[in-house]
Amino acid sequence: MKNINDFDNFTANPIKAFKNAGYYRHRAGWECTQATECAAFFYVESGKMGVCTKEYNEICNAGDIVFIRSFEKVTFTNVSNEDISYYFISFYCEYDFDFQINTVTKELNALNLFKEIGEVHRSGAYLSKIKIAELFLKLLYLLCLKRLEKSEVYTDKHKLLSTIEYININYYKKITPSFLSQISGYSPAHLRRLFIKNFGVPPMEYILNKKIEMAKEILLDAPEKTTQEIAELVGFCSASYLCKIFKSKVGLSPFVYKNSASINPTEHK
Repeated sequence: MKNINDFDNFTANPIKAFKNAGYYRHRAGWECTQATECAAFFYVESGKMGVCTKEYNEICNAGDIVFIRSFEKVTFTNVSNEDISYYFISFYCEYDFDFQINTVTKELNALNLFKEIGEVHRSGAYLSKIKIAELFLKLLYLLCLKRLEKSEVYTDKHKLLSTIEYININYYKKITPSFLSQISGYSPAHLRRLFIKNFGVPPMEYILNKKIEMAKEILLDAPEKTTQEIAELVGFCSASYLCKIFKSKVGLSPFVYKNSASINPTEHK
């Protein structure tokens, strides 16, 4: 595996820095005991892997994710009669940091994230630090949602608030119904029903409204920007599409809205 210098301070405490990522396959009878320097996530791709520490002894099946804390003595064992394969991501964090998820997190489709983080790490590309940070934080986000989902106090409203928070931060990106379904834990159809019930519009309409809301702010705060620049900033594919959606939502074109704001600024606050 290609070695790359550790990435310092790519995210906030208690997580310090990315260390390593990779993929292994072991035959039946394999066993390994080690004292971990870093915390790590393991994704079991196939087979059954025994994970034993001072506090727990678990058997992890394909699709399970295991969290191992820093400086913990752990024994890994292939407990099946076939090969096991797994991906891992290790990172520096506070000594007493506990991710507060069950040792084994099931039913979380995170395999592609583990694969992509490993691929980006091996590439050694110039922008790999930024890409790994983005992917790693996305993984943490999904794991946190899964943890909250199991909490007794985690209601539909809390799930929707987490999804809304993601939209409010990432409205300018390409967000699909399937991705919203993934981060919320609901099927696209059920998520649509919940959005309409709580916000009066389906998810994709909510995102459009957010884009238009931000476009209006830019028109007022930075009137020198062109329609094309604003379209790019809020995530529309073209200036013409922005104008079309803007007029359907606001009743005015962006140009007319900006000019009317300059004449009657109090009406647009």
